[in-house]
Amino acid sequence: MPEKIKVVVNEDKCYLCGGCAGVCPTLAIEVHSTGWEFIQDKCISCRICINACPVGALSAEPLEVSE
Repeated sequence: MPEKIKVVVNEDKCYLCGGCAGVCPTLAIEVHSTGWEFIQDKCISCRICINACPVGALSAEPLEVSE
């Protein structure tokens, strides 16, 4: 099973273009005029959002999974 990740935004780089939210197949990212929201429960760890960010503002951290 692929490693579960948490997507993290570098707010200094992000200009809220919405590109990441537009490509997320599970709608785990919401971009509003006031900020960026990541919804962990919807994320499938596909990293499409990270690759789609035009300014490299997104990164992934391993998600600690409690068993």
